[in-house]
Amino acid sequence: VSCSFESSADDGDTCDNFSAEWGLTVAQFESLNSGVDCPTLVGGQSYCVIGTVETGTPTGPTTTSTTTTPTKTTPKMTTTTTAAQHQPQQSGLAANCNNFYLVQGGDSCDAIDMKYGISFAQFESWNPFINSDCANLLAGYYVCVGVPGATTTPPTKTTTKPGNGISTPTPTQDGMVSNCNKFDEVKSGDTCANIATANNIPLAKFYSWNPAVGSDCHALWAGYYVCVDTTDYTPTKTTPGNGITTPTPYEQGMVNNCDKFYKVKSGDTCDAIAKSQGTTTKNIEKWNPNVGSDCSKLYLGYYICTGV
Repeated sequence: VSCSFESSADDGDTCDNFSAEWGLTVAQFESLNSGVDCPTLVGGQSYCVIGTVETGTPTGPTTTSTTTTPTKTTPKMTTTTTAAQHQPQQSGLAANCNNFYLVQGGDSCDAIDMKYGISFAQFESWNPFINSDCANLLAGYYVCVGVPGATTTPPTKTTTKPGNGISTPTPTQDGMVSNCNKFDEVKSGDTCANIATANNIPLAKFYSWNPAVGSDCHALWAGYYVCVDTTDYTPTKTTPGNGITTPTPYEQGMVNNCDKFYKVKSGDTCDAIAKSQGTTTKNIEKWNPNVGSDCSKLYLGYYICTGV
């Protein structure tokens, strides 16, 4: 047998379904893979799906060649689906791609590479339409993150201890301050402003601790950790116009004439807080606009205003 293309079987694959996905009969598949133990296949093992089988008799002076070519032209997907199902795609995606990823808002090439254990060179070769600065990575489109035979290195989350002795989770972007003592994992849809607000820090501080995100937050990468506090940072207590000291941390945007505060606890809701503090949910939302009209941004451990 002269094999020109192999594909790995998934756990649970059988000779019947694996052959069918490649447009082969079981007999053709067996002829390409002498010694295969049908009906079950070994998950993760590669099998020949395109090749030439040499046939003949022991006494015959010549041999004849039979080329076995499957009718399916796209490689077998790891999810046992076809490439046509992974749409939309940008033009030029690798024809032999067997692993796809749907780009989400906030994704970056580096974050995708890290997730799938591939290099940027691999990602770029399988998705040649992507610019070298990854500026045209489009949310809602599929990209290729694997081809048959590619070498990948599955990422692992580890921790390191910088000079301040505090464990730093990974991955992090380059240039993050070394004395960080609090971290936040960036989620899809996050912005620098809402991360700063959620952690009660000035946006300027966030940028200074995480310079790699850029001055306009264009390089905030989902799946990476950013610094949201340092060992030498002390939040400044503010004194509103009524002369009453406001405890910290507190929700940004709180009215400046508040004279009664409540620290949010696990399980709290705006309705429950309003009832316990003798006010209304409407007032809670009015005095603390950052919590949102649906109270979805009520942050555990933060102070909110419950009286003016």
